[in-house]
Amino acid sequence: MSIYDTSISKKKTPIDYTKRGFNEIREELSSYIKRYYPNSYKDFNASSFGSMMIDLMSYLGDQLHFYIDHNANEANPVFAKESENVIGHLMPYGLKIRKPAAPALVDLYVPFPAKDSGVGIDENYEVVVLSSSEYKTQGGNVFSQAKDILVNASTADIIGHKLTDDGSSLSYYILRVPVPVKSGIVRDFSVDIGDPRKFLKIEIPDANISEIISVLDSEGNEYVQVDNLSIDTVLMPITDLSSTDNTTKIKMKNIPVPRRYVVEESLNKTYIQFGYGSDEDLSTNSLVDPSKPLLNQTGMKHISTPRQNPYNIFTSNALGVAPQNTTITVTYRSNSTLNVNAAVGTLNQIVTARLSFTNEQLLDSTKTSYIRENLEIYNEQPINGFVSIPNTEELKMRYLGNYATQGRAVTKQDYISSVYAMPSSYGSIKRAGIVRDTNDLRRNLNLYLMAEGADGKFQEPSILLKQNVKTWLDSLRMISDSIDIIDAKIINLGLDIKVQTSNTSNPQSLLAEIKTKLYEELMTIPPNIGESFYISEVYKILRQIPEIINIPLRDGVIVRNLVGSGTHSSYSYDTAENMSLDESYIYIPENSIWEIKYIDDIRGTII
Repeated sequence: MSIYDTSISKKKTPIDYTKRGFNEIREELSSYIKRYYPNSYKDFNASSFGSMMIDLMSYLGDQLHFYIDHNANEANPVFAKESENVIGHLMPYGLKIRKPAAPALVDLYVPFPAKDSGVGIDENYEVVVLSSSEYKTQGGNVFSQAKDILVNASTADIIGHKLTDDGSSLSYYILRVPVPVKSGIVRDFSVDIGDPRKFLKIEIPDANISEIISVLDSEGNEYVQVDNLSIDTVLMPITDLSSTDNTTKIKMKNIPVPRRYVVEESLNKTYIQFGYGSDEDLSTNSLVDPSKPLLNQTGMKHISTPRQNPYNIFTSNALGVAPQNTTITVTYRSNSTLNVNAAVGTLNQIVTARLSFTNEQLLDSTKTSYIRENLEIYNEQPINGFVSIPNTEELKMRYLGNYATQGRAVTKQDYISSVYAMPSSYGSIKRAGIVRDTNDLRRNLNLYLMAEGADGKFQEPSILLKQNVKTWLDSLRMISDSIDIIDAKIINLGLDIKVQTSNTSNPQSLLAEIKTKLYEELMTIPPNIGESFYISEVYKILRQIPEIINIPLRDGVIVRNLVGSGTHSSYSYDTAENMSLDESYIYIPENSIWEIKYIDDIRGTII
């Protein structure tokens, strides 16, 4: 038998599949060659051709193992890292990537002419401020008005007046009226559609879309947004002018929507997608009696919600009518900057104010011009409904629990997931926490909320944002649950670091590196409400810096509470009193959240 014929013994050779790294594979290959080819190859010098081939094979094996592990991780929503894969996994859980708008209720000050007698308001100058009006903050963020606002003596408050030039009588009253606004500029995008295409998908070329307002074709047909294309009816508000009910003149009506679309989003792109039906599906023969179910389901005696409606208005199963041979115009709202939150008093510039007077041709043009030219806007409350786009880990934290809610809130996690899933056009909450109030006789739930300010830091949510959360949860909560919505307390922390470094290190640059690394590692994913601050995590981060050779155990890391001074929270918290016995973490109450607000809140000493 030839010395090269080792097939019999090699067949029995066990292969260790746990060897996955470069060095492990290289060692395994070298051992294999030495064992089965002792007379064929003996030069294992690092510079030899054979060693180069072994290195290349080891490198290839390492790369293949990496991609195998990577693909396996990306196939699991818990371990996925790439943003597109995370989004794909979380879409079925209710993920909405669209950048949220920042809704607010701001004060518009309108000069209103007095009667010729100088006493009382001249109601002839009743004016409607149209929803196409736009306002701007000092930082350049544009806000558009959400709906038309009527300004008269009954809808506004009189807060001041202006005298005539001689001071003998009143010429104008100053009226204040609340105006709902949303961040973003209203824009249009049009695209020509040719022959019919199944499941037509259109990309809107704007990376900052916060809301789709309307979709119309050139024939005037409106397409309605639905959660999924199988929904063929929606509830629409209809104004009933003949109603004698003083409480409301709005009634809800179930409207069939053969023309409909869904919105699909990624981090930087927005699409609208239609069904695959045609206009022929709207013929009278396609309509069925809505009192008769299209699907007979044995034992089903209840009436489903519109989201799960077993009664189809149309016999067609084309999932809606797609546009064809027309021009589609999409009206949407787009944020102008990365962060559209605003501090108190910064929304004070009027970009465009569009006013509509009743019978303006009969009014004094001098007075109508004065009204247009002397409008003022001001926000008494901070605008903080916008939350910066979360990273992949925060996306998973927000939405993995959303699937289990199934459109209702029963457990504590259901409530938290439901708050995060609130439609972005009504604002977004940065952090939410909920606890049972054991001191209350009703044992109600305390929902603690935290928003994001204009500087990207934690801030108490505005009144309007909390009102939107309340309205949203009212449709999801259990009827027996009582919920109090409360601002979470902010505990601003500072760190004093003392480390020993190698002699070759530059102290100043190293200190800046330490501060930057600590701040980024600790605040990349902000903590949850009630989450403890782990001092052990600070030690772990410091040990990863190669230049640091020692950290004193007693005073290497000191945590302090920063209060007031106009830049930090006014809430005082004793960090030393609330430290664990092993000094590894600081306890944070269930109604509070910690934050290292600025990088300079971290101070360091090199010994």
